[in-house]
Amino acid sequence: MNRKKIGILGGGQLGMFICQIAKKMNIQTSVFSEIDDFSAKKFCDNFFIASYNNQKTLNEFLNSSDIFTIETENIPKNVLWNIEKKKKLFPSSKIVEIAQNRLLEKKILNSLEGIKTAKYKPINNFNQLKLGLEDFNFNAILKSCEMGYDGKNQFLINKNNIQKYKNKSLKNHILEELLDFKKEISVIVCRDSKKNVITYPPVENIHKNSILHKTNYPAKINLKTKNEAEKISKKIASDLDVIGNIAVEMFVMKDEKILVNEIAPRPHNSGHWTIDCCKFNQFENLIYAITENNVKKPIPKKRCSMINLIGDEYKNINILKRKFRCYDYYKTKIKPNRKMGHYIIEQN
Repeated sequence: MNRKKIGILGGGQLGMFICQIAKKMNIQTSVFSEIDDFSAKKFCDNFFIASYNNQKTLNEFLNSSDIFTIETENIPKNVLWNIEKKKKLFPSSKIVEIAQNRLLEKKILNSLEGIKTAKYKPINNFNQLKLGLEDFNFNAILKSCEMGYDGKNQFLINKNNIQKYKNKSLKNHILEELLDFKKEISVIVCRDSKKNVITYPPVENIHKNSILHKTNYPAKINLKTKNEAEKISKKIASDLDVIGNIAVEMFVMKDEKILVNEIAPRPHNSGHWTIDCCKFNQFENLIYAITENNVKKPIPKKRCSMINLIGDEYKNINILKRKFRCYDYYKTKIKPNRKMGHYIIEQN
């Protein structure tokens, strides 16, 4: 492997895992974080703490590494463009921009042959919301196009509560039909610059309050649905020319039809199980993909479940450590709906 230095935009738990795995692979990492207390701090080789509009610190970060990647999509576009002009950035700014905006994401996904999402409408005012809700049989989800994740800026809308939104700013929102799906699954794809592509098998995701609570491997789906989910995910990765990781979240409908929910062009929470239960985990394959090495087949070793510790659940981590493999995200403040760690339940 060519021992290049990797710069990571964002220092949360995904950045922490990238740094930990990179160290095992004898690769140095630098992290850029806007906050002083971040998960990856004690695991990276170098770090830079500043606002994204601090050009001096950004330039120092840019000079610290050869290859750059992200651990969150919420990076200002001009920062991505600036890096891309001078160094290698994986995934490309174009792909990150798609994932940053729900409306653009829906348009791009539906433009790909054989890919479908839930029905949707752009919303910029209350009248559009009223008309859209009628079209979706008075049950829909209103989301901000940008800066919405883990249930943030997402609202269930129906005829009983729509008037609450009459005087709210609705610019740059999207309304999606409320789906009666059977289950939610995700597939992580890793693709390298030589166009080698691998998929991790589909996992089943269970949410609480719109936040991922539990991931089960393998997903309880039939072989035809499994193959279709992997085919869809590979197509998205190839058509968007992803170099690195992309997670594709999907709904399996009651007739086994698959609708894509959203994409995340980075390692993904639903892939944490791969650290303990695959020969090659999602973070290793990210590094293989962006350092011009061939991605490796994951080779799952055992069935398992990954359970997130959210908010006050984190207070039980020392008890859970006695029985399970636990991961601490080293966040000093416990907040409601904040992912603080996770643990793995292995099954025979």
